[in-house]
Amino acid sequence: MKISSLSLSLSLLPLTLVVGCMNRDAAVTSDTAEQSIDSQESVESEGNMLMGALDGADVQALTAATADQIAVRIAANIEARWAPSTCVSATPSGANVHVVYTDCTGPRRLAHVTGEVDLAVTASLTSIDVHATSASLQVNNADLAIDATAVYTRTGDERQVVVHSTGSGTGPRGNAIEHQGDYTITWNPTTTCGTVAGHWQTDLSGARGSAERSNDVDLERCAMGCPTGTIAHHFLNGAAMTITFDGTPTAQWSTSLGGSGSVTLQCQ
Repeated sequence: MKISSLSLSLSLLPLTLVVGCMNRDAAVTSDTAEQSIDSQESVESEGNMLMGALDGADVQALTAATADQIAVRIAANIEARWAPSTCVSATPSGANVHVVYTDCTGPRRLAHVTGEVDLAVTASLTSIDVHATSASLQVNNADLAIDATAVYTRTGDERQVVVHSTGSGTGPRGNAIEHQGDYTITWNPTTTCGTVAGHWQTDLSGARGSAERSNDVDLERCAMGCPTGTIAHHFLNGAAMTITFDGTPTAQWSTSLGGSGSVTLQCQ
């Protein structure tokens, strides 16, 4: 799929997973398809938070806008996009914005958002760069610690956020998550379609060496529809699982060892 939205209307809906028996693959590793989906949803929520803060704070009409000016626009943009209107406060200070959410509902299927986020802004004539940090941000039933840099650009109707992220926390289904990597979110409000695509991994090391488990994500969603695309999860021992989405409420998974099954999604 050609990347051009972190969804999607940029809002890829959260995916609720029902994992069947994994047959002989259950012995491969303690990783499961559910844990992979937890990681994907959590990273996507992080990206949607960043897109929600930056989309609409465009400064194309401002010649040589300063970071301080953009911080003011970001703060106003955030406060206008969440419900109820009293649930969020965004306070600019120089080139920084401190945001406090209290059980907020926002754009791109973001719900029950509670916590504090700090944004440090850098500006150019063509992009808005932000460094976002949060010790604990509850969003879409996940609890995330965020340390991410995002570059926001707009070309015509298309919005794009390119993110480098190091994060951890607990996913929507209660799985511990930890990741580092890069992903891109795009969003087109005219077509109400968007994408999330990228690679992130968890690196594990010890006395006997190091290993990596990772996810390659390439998903698209339009409006309220179900996603299309794939998630490829790579296990610690080299085996792989692919989850395939075809726009229906049922996704299919298969592993490199021959196992297969289905996934039921909450979308329509």
